[in-house]
Amino acid sequence: MDNAYLTLLGLNHNTAPVEIRETMFIQESDIPKFLDRLRRIGIDESVIVSTCNRTEIYFHSLHHETSLIKIKEILSEAFQVQPEWLNNYTYTFHNEDACRHLFVVAAGLDSLVVGEPEILGQVKDAYRIAGFHNTTGFFLNKLFHKTFNVAKRIRTETKIGHNPLSISSMAIELAKEIFGELSEKKILVIGAGAMCRTALKYFQKEGLQEVLITNRTYRKAQQLAEDILGTAYPFHELAELFLKVDMVLTSTGSRQPFIDKTFIDTIMERRKNRPLFLIDIAVPRDIAPDVNGIDNVYLYNIDDLKELSQKHLSDRLKESEKACTIVEEEVEEFLKSLKELNVNPLIEHIINRADTMRSKELKKTLQKLDNADDTITRYIDGLTKTITNKLVHSHIAIIKQNSDPIMLEMFKKYFQFEEEDEKEMDNRDKEQ
Repeated sequence: MDNAYLTLLGLNHNTAPVEIRETMFIQESDIPKFLDRLRRIGIDESVIVSTCNRTEIYFHSLHHETSLIKIKEILSEAFQVQPEWLNNYTYTFHNEDACRHLFVVAAGLDSLVVGEPEILGQVKDAYRIAGFHNTTGFFLNKLFHKTFNVAKRIRTETKIGHNPLSISSMAIELAKEIFGELSEKKILVIGAGAMCRTALKYFQKEGLQEVLITNRTYRKAQQLAEDILGTAYPFHELAELFLKVDMVLTSTGSRQPFIDKTFIDTIMERRKNRPLFLIDIAVPRDIAPDVNGIDNVYLYNIDDLKELSQKHLSDRLKESEKACTIVEEEVEEFLKSLKELNVNPLIEHIINRADTMRSKELKKTLQKLDNADDTITRYIDGLTKTITNKLVHSHIAIIKQNSDPIMLEMFKKYFQFEEEDEKEMDNRDKEQ
């Protein structure tokens, strides 16, 4: 049995450029499919965090090295890349390092814009999705709840979130560097998600009067215009909208660029080569990178905001140091609380034995329910897992509170701990 209780496989804006990150980006609608594949290769707990700046898989597995190999095979197949390619851009952390990394990520300390608040919500959403699909259990539940408490403590005890910055706010600052005063400029916003909503609020603060908004779903564009600022237009008028504006900011959920060189060539001809500034903060990108080669077209993507964000880093460095001190304290405390659970093989044996029994009985029941759909199956699975966890928790609590050797021996006999260890050793001897 491996000695890792937690493993992280990931890549982020520090290890991979945007063209790599967009290749490995997992759409929220696809996350359940990936979680299910991880479960089918024997990973009992997993959470996937996938944002514009990172894709990270946190998992608990009794055989983490084997699981890592299988996960890379799944990613290689899903994204049609070579395993060696993955090795060049990904990082792997175990146990203490994985916990520390998650705490740092959730607090916004590892973000492209240090201290940005959106990442905590994204981590919470990732955990919620995993919980809904029953891929979290004893270890990841404990880890993620601790993570949210750590992030809250950092926000409370430091000024890391004071005057919060974000990708959207950096995009607006870039626009101000380009144009200076924005109030007289015409700007087109493509998209209706959180990034665009935030950007519109910043445009509003800058006093912009003329903001055009479009989205594939026209009603969403209308809603944004009504809620914040701007005039909504149908998406099929996109080419005409490009003729009216000085700058375009885009952030949609498109899986591939929908603005290409041919489109912009035509636009620039109709604009009589009047300069056009494009800020693409979507991942995957909305605008093909070769657009930047067109005369008088200036394209900026999310990685171009890094240099701008560094200007604000010095202001937050002192607060970041305070936050990192808190992270170290919390990592130590968390590891201490887990040490009793993880180093004590009896507790892990109880958890695994209970879940094995649950899985066998669940399988028998589902075989009898010929017409059970995925929803019913998921609810039954979740119900049995909840009941099992509650039953197991009471036994674990007693073991943690009692260091009496006699009590431990009683639990070992009760859960057939030593007998099953001996069987496992006998089986290994026979195999050899």
